[in-house]
Amino acid sequence: MNLIFKKARVLVVEDEKIIAKDIESTLKRIGHESIGSVAKGEDALIAAEKEKPDMVLMDITLKGEMDGIEAAKIINDRFSIPVVYITAHQDEDTIEKTKGTNPYGYITKPLDDRDLGTAINSAMYRRDVEIRLKDAEEKYFRLSENAPDMIFSQDLGTRTYNYVNSSAVKLTGYSPKEYYEKPGLLESIVDPEWKEQYIFTLKMIQDAKTPIPFEYMIVHKNGKKIWINQRSVVLKNQHNEAVSIEAILTDITERKNYEQKLEETTQKLRALSNYQQKVREEERLYISREIHDQLGQDLTVLKMDLTMLGKNASKPEDGKRPKKLDELIIELKRITLYIDDIINKVRKIATELRPDILDKLGLTEAIEWHSGEFEKRMGIKCSTKLCEDEIILNPEKSISVFRIFQETLTNTARHSGATEVQIEMTVVHGWMILTISDNGRGITPAEIEKGTSLGILGMKERVLILGGIWAIKGEENIGTTVQIKVPLN
Repeated sequence: MNLIFKKARVLVVEDEKIIAKDIESTLKRIGHESIGSVAKGEDALIAAEKEKPDMVLMDITLKGEMDGIEAAKIINDRFSIPVVYITAHQDEDTIEKTKGTNPYGYITKPLDDRDLGTAINSAMYRRDVEIRLKDAEEKYFRLSENAPDMIFSQDLGTRTYNYVNSSAVKLTGYSPKEYYEKPGLLESIVDPEWKEQYIFTLKMIQDAKTPIPFEYMIVHKNGKKIWINQRSVVLKNQHNEAVSIEAILTDITERKNYEQKLEETTQKLRALSNYQQKVREEERLYISREIHDQLGQDLTVLKMDLTMLGKNASKPEDGKRPKKLDELIIELKRITLYIDDIINKVRKIATELRPDILDKLGLTEAIEWHSGEFEKRMGIKCSTKLCEDEIILNPEKSISVFRIFQETLTNTARHSGATEVQIEMTVVHGWMILTISDNGRGITPAEIEKGTSLGILGMKERVLILGGIWAIKGEENIGTTVQIKVPLN
């Protein structure tokens, strides 16, 4: 139904009975309902509370202690019922007196049907709009107050805050009251490193035609730094001048921390990839050098010896006969020993690339063997306490654990300054646990965390791929302990 045709229940307040009856008849004639008439202001209050009319037609001049203006003010304040005044003369003084009562209109006596209908319909329409607006404001207020984000409205000229929701406390540590009492409070808590960028962006937002979301950092009341995402709307006057700003602030600290960790992880993975490439190149260089410097030279000497032996065997001695057979046998034995030495060198290179003991006898024997080799080569005493029973791991896990063990001992030799290493391997509830402890200077937490500790990062990644758990701990001047836990097959 169109709002202006809504039927209204009207209370008539008129101290002239004939006029009151005439008004009631007119109301019925124009399609509205009279719930009765009263002659005094006091009676109007009682009737308004009891009948709860849609509106009141109030005569300004009433007999008794309470005039129409005073009665209308109480009815409006207490019951929020619209009041339309009935007056004999709409003089400026009378109109001025009624302004404080929030009047919904004026009708001059004598009443005309059309004027009365227009006044009532206009008052009812305005009242309906006000109710809808109030409901919308209350709904907006509830949504705003219950929002997890901080919402505020600020005057750009004075920097004062027109509205700040309660989430400001959680986000910034400052209550809405503190914002109202201190203009420009938000700008004052922007992190110093972001202050200039914040002011510049705020100016851009005022000049822009479309909203510009931006991010910056603030200092919470407790001193903690918080990342903020701000989405703003600038309100302008008829001269297209920015007068106020409304904004929503969201805490994005968790997202920023995640992005930072993701970036750090990406950098570490890149560095690890480069490190692994470097290790492969070093291994290739080592193999190339060993083959060239040892096997290459040894095979060259062997070739020369065999060539000389052939020449000597076919050359007549004193022009009569070949070299004596026993001398040839001695030369062949020497060459045979030389060949054995070459074979041992080949085995040594192959063993360092992948010890065959790992495939033949298993992980326990391989760790025992490598500990002994490490002690001979580095002069660092190795004490082992290993499982008596063979630990059954698939080949992939075995070689990974062995490589981690090798890397740990290599790091010990390079960085710890240790004189002794203790190695213990046990099986507990389906997990193989390998612990390597040294008595060196002790690795620091900073060394563990820094991105350049790529050997450590590589070992950790190997263990995680195996579905295991890796831990490292250092104590100053006491030593470093590395523990590897890997689930058995």
